[in-house]
Amino acid sequence: MELFLPSLLIILLAATVVFTVIPRFAPMTLTVIAIILLVLGVVHHYSLFKDEYRLSTWQTSSFIAPALVIGVALFFILGYLLSYFGSGVPVPTIPNVPSVTDITSGLGSAASTVTTAVTNAANTVVNTVTGNNSNRGILSNIGNGLRFNNRRSTFGSLANRLP
Repeated sequence: MELFLPSLLIILLAATVVFTVIPRFAPMTLTVIAIILLVLGVVHHYSLFKDEYRLSTWQTSSFIAPALVIGVALFFILGYLLSYFGSGVPVPTIPNVPSVTDITSGLGSAASTVTTAVTNAANTVVNTVTGNNSNRGILSNIGNGLRFNNRRSTFGSLANRLP
């Protein structure tokens, strides 16, 4: 319990800082803070494990190997920082995007053209089928072909036939 509560408080404090304070910083500020914390962490780590570094088998007893690792890490970090100030990656220009009114007017004119073409084709077909060459339009031609317009009422003749 002695180790749990302080650790929990540290985690809650860190979460508060991460979610409230850090998002308000600029990216360059965060990068500088990260570099400072990295250097402090490396110095602290080296001071804690100085004897292990001295007795390790993959290096001599000099300071060359840890400095080399830190130097490579700082080289990559500085390269990242300098990428902000260089010409950077070439970004292509954005093509002109038509506005909504251009699209709707284009679609409207295309629909009108298609409707006119379909109506004219249907008139031609109906006129060819019915043998009617007048320009009365497709609806009257279809109505004439189905005898809607010339229908006679048969109610009178039926009434005369009833007893």
